[in-house]
Amino acid sequence: MKVLFISTADYKYGAARTQIDMIQALKDTHGVLPVVLTKKHNALNELCDSQGIENYSYWYRDIMAGSAYSSPFLNLAKHMVKYMLYLRGALTQKGIMNCGIDWNEVDLIHSNHIRVDIGAYISRKTGIPHIWHIKELNHGHVKIVHYKPHCYRYINHNADRFIAVTKQVKQYWSEAGLDSHRIEVIYEGVDTDKFLPRKKRNDGKLKMVCVGRIEKSKGQMQILQAMVGLPEGVRRNVTLSMAGEPYPDYLRQLQAFIKKNALEKQVKFLGYQDNIPKLLSNYDVGILSSKGDAFGTVVAEYMAAGLLPIATYTELATHRETGLRYQFGDIEKLTENIRFAYENRDEAEEIAYRGQQEIRGRFSIAKHAAEIYGLYGKVLNQESNTSVIN
Repeated sequence: MKVLFISTADYKYGAARTQIDMIQALKDTHGVLPVVLTKKHNALNELCDSQGIENYSYWYRDIMAGSAYSSPFLNLAKHMVKYMLYLRGALTQKGIMNCGIDWNEVDLIHSNHIRVDIGAYISRKTGIPHIWHIKELNHGHVKIVHYKPHCYRYINHNADRFIAVTKQVKQYWSEAGLDSHRIEVIYEGVDTDKFLPRKKRNDGKLKMVCVGRIEKSKGQMQILQAMVGLPEGVRRNVTLSMAGEPYPDYLRQLQAFIKKNALEKQVKFLGYQDNIPKLLSNYDVGILSSKGDAFGTVVAEYMAAGLLPIATYTELATHRETGLRYQFGDIEKLTENIRFAYENRDEAEEIAYRGQQEIRGRFSIAKHAAEIYGLYGKVLNQESNTSVIN
């Protein structure tokens, strides 16, 4: 079975990282022959080269995009540029048929993100079945702007099957108009072998980390506000590291808040980190503070690394069982969770341990790949009755 995997971003982002883990597991365990297509040549292509995976780069359009800037003006400017690129893509995408891939050898197309439709275009031209992976909420933590008219109807009629990464994702997209009978819920997998044992310390400190793009909808400001709300005796022993690329306008807001509240010695910006498993071994607590995430890959990574996760939305962690939970915007509850982690070390360790076992069992990369491979078999063993809309 030869599968074309369409990526959407550089390897440094979560969606691409989980995709390559899935591809490698499908290749090694189930004999899938992968072909990877990226939007531009990046570290993912280089990784494929090192693994002997056939790969190509060809620019393709987005049919929707989020509004992640704090400034409405910057969001407007972004969408104007993206819309022009979308219109250009209607012409340039035709060249994909001559990019070097032997379409007669490809059995299946697997698009890794709902925002790009090059897989739908190839499927229409070749008749190759198309699976669309849904890794975000259709009205999640940022406002989504559609460039494609009747976008949901178009998506619905240009895929043989969909993969939703959680039950909530399936519900959201079913309500948007996608055929729920063609949406399979398959949770993301985590390669737990990549994670190192946590470094144990006896310094009385609580070291927290927040991994992900630094933007307003990710809620990093709320973590700082929660730290300010801690009793002084706790606060001076709690540190926070933020690992991820920042949006400049939001970064300035965070830095101003840090300076105003004298948090300079407790908060660090690490920038983009290319080895998350190694990084996480240095911390006690991992925080997901987003307004809404489809799966919350970083929560799975925190749990796999043995950290105590404190998270807003996730189907991975149960409060006081495998993690700590709070609602986005509930600063008081977040402060309470941080204080609990600081003052109840033994119980926090037990919760973290149960979370680690949960990830290793229910969310392993092997289980994930097996379920994906099973879906491939279903698609290839039945004819699609999906109509097509240009």
